[in-house]
Amino acid sequence: MTLIELMIAVVIVGVLASIAYPTYSHYVKEGHRRQVMADMAKVQLYLEENYRHSEGYSKDDIDDINRHCQLCHYDAQRFELSVQASKDNKQYTIIAKPLLQRGQNTDTCRGEQYDQLELKSNGEALPRACW
Repeated sequence: MTLIELMIAVVIVGVLASIAYPTYSHYVKEGHRRQVMADMAKVQLYLEENYRHSEGYSKDDIDDINRHCQLCHYDAQRFELSVQASKDNKQYTIIAKPLLQRGQNTDTCRGEQYDQLELKSNGEALPRACW
């Protein structure tokens, strides 16, 4: 193999890598976003199940989820998951904020960048492009 053939091979590999890496990166971010969205749905089901038993969303349940969500499998270095309850514990919002550490904050849904994912007790999910 001559030096020119080697340089051509290196250029081809470089071009392929410059195309493949951004696509790979996009799919990794999307996979982590989908995981945290699934975990948000699990938290919602958990809260709704307990609502039936206590006629309100238990502050203890919400505090447990905010400390450490045992139902969840998301990457805590990519998202911060929390639950905010209303003062009367009759409504809540589950929030997942993308973090800067692993570049999750540059993720987009259908071309739209988002600051946080929300799932509310009334079933509303924001931003709509992600859900």
